[in-house]
Amino acid sequence: MLHRYFLFFAFFILSTIAKAQPGWRDFTTRYYYTILDREGNEISFVKNKSYHIIIDSVQYRSPAIPNDSLRPVKPYQREGFDNYIRINDFSLRIPQGKYNSYVPLEIKIIHQRDTMYLNQTTGMGSGFSERLRINGQKDSEDTKPASDYTLQFIGGHYYFPNWAKTLWGNKPDFIGKVTLENFEQRHFCIPKTLYDSLALRKVDHTIRDRITKRADDCVVQNFIQGYFLLEKRIEPTRFHNSALPFKEPYWDDALNPTRDKDVFFGRIRYSKDSLNESNWKYVFSLYNKRENSIRHWFPVKDIHLFSSGYLYKNPFNGIIYQEVWHMDKQQTTQKGYIPPRRQVYQSDDEGQTWNESPEMTKTFVKHDLEHIEFLDTDFAVGYGRKEVQHKTRKYTINRVTYYLLKNGKAVDSIQMATDFYEAINYLERHNHSWFAVKDAMVLGTWNYNFSGYSKKTHFQIVLFKNQNDWQFRVEEIQDSRSPFFGSVKRNEDIFIGYHNFLLINKKELRFKNDSGTLRLKNQIADHPWNSGVFILENDYQIYLLDNTNGFTYFSFDRGRSWYIYPKPLEQRSEYQFLEIDDQGVISFFNPSKLYKAFYSLVPKPWWE
Repeated sequence: MLHRYFLFFAFFILSTIAKAQPGWRDFTTRYYYTILDREGNEISFVKNKSYHIIIDSVQYRSPAIPNDSLRPVKPYQREGFDNYIRINDFSLRIPQGKYNSYVPLEIKIIHQRDTMYLNQTTGMGSGFSERLRINGQKDSEDTKPASDYTLQFIGGHYYFPNWAKTLWGNKPDFIGKVTLENFEQRHFCIPKTLYDSLALRKVDHTIRDRITKRADDCVVQNFIQGYFLLEKRIEPTRFHNSALPFKEPYWDDALNPTRDKDVFFGRIRYSKDSLNESNWKYVFSLYNKRENSIRHWFPVKDIHLFSSGYLYKNPFNGIIYQEVWHMDKQQTTQKGYIPPRRQVYQSDDEGQTWNESPEMTKTFVKHDLEHIEFLDTDFAVGYGRKEVQHKTRKYTINRVTYYLLKNGKAVDSIQMATDFYEAINYLERHNHSWFAVKDAMVLGTWNYNFSGYSKKTHFQIVLFKNQNDWQFRVEEIQDSRSPFFGSVKRNEDIFIGYHNFLLINKKELRFKNDSGTLRLKNQIADHPWNSGVFILENDYQIYLLDNTNGFTYFSFDRGRSWYIYPKPLEQRSEYQFLEIDDQGVISFFNPSKLYKAFYSLVPKPWWE
């Protein structure tokens, strides 16, 4: 009866096959540039005598332009690698020898009185073996690889941060009268003194890191100066009760909502490092968004003697359960390990007050439960693992036992087999792929595919509701392909209306002021913490936060003129509670740093 629920799911889980990754790497150092003249045509260094190239003090002029073969490196090559240099019709192969990643070659391209200085590798690896293989060509063919950077000949000392190639490759398409105002090649030029510092030999890596950061910051400022003003203000989160001597707090859990729209619960992780001690612990916490404050809950006064464990909220009645690990007082004064004592607390008022739950404590300890999920007001399902001897093989396995809990007490259980080839526990906390339909839940699967023959019978444990009770059942499933597997082709476009534009198929912004269209490389995300591009609007202002690549695009005139800030507003794109006020100030909570950030981006006054 339940097969109809799991046909698609069974195929999905059984068709996933892990592939081994090769250990060999191609360490060829790559310098692949395409240089264009003022008209946008590729310069021929062989034919045009007004251009010449210098590589580490060696000059090359027409017609004596090298044309070395830059063939793909053969897999598993163990001898020394080379520097591959290809600039238009110039190709040169130099043994790496004394060079390394910190001291790259310096390339100078000279035309009349102007010189382009390039002292960075553009990539690692010969770069096109995989493309040749995909296209059915042999690795021995001398095929011209794709350029890593296409630049117009403009003199200057160039520096490309590690995000530069991504910025170029993911720049949206601006169609019609829509323009990107502050993206220019010149923005990647830095002062000569800073450029020379990057090329210094035998520099300590910490000093080199500081120099690299200065160069990164210099390029970012080039994108800002003369275009817009960026102001940032930080408001540290206030703590009602201290967790000292533990320090370096960060919010480790999800920000779980409560009935109060401004209050969220979870756990904060702390660490402590001293001469004789280095450890960490979790503490249950309530975050008040309106006040930007945090209040801890301590089961005992001495913070050394406990650590909060996992949190479980029953969505059917609002009760929160919390595991707490209590350390013995002698643990801090005597040598030797004393196992912590496990206790489960419950809160009926969303974390304001806590009391021990004797029944839950007994169940968690007796069955060594690792995780539970609530099924309804009274029932939950959990699992524990135990290492046992495989029934037919000479090795041990982790056998999973599932427990059905009613009001905190285990009333039924079922175990996985002990003779399987492969098993998956879909209830596992960090798996997050347990599969539930109405009144039924897939808990785990196993198979006997020892021979590698995939069309073997598989088994799965299912928990389903029967009137006012829940029951376990073992289902047999065949490895058959579902005719419904795969993407569904859509014939109709998807339109979503915003204040300043119409969003088409989650990638194209068609502006209502008839200025044109902006077409993104990545889809619009539903939440600011998801991968993709998140949208913020405030009257005539539009902000596009590219969480996939870490860039921020914005417009001050309803989408006609755009600017790019080539960094995320916040590292790791942690934009919890992201919003924009009537003054255009963007604010959000950073759970890693525990502060509230405020950003203001305004156009540069025309008279400055």
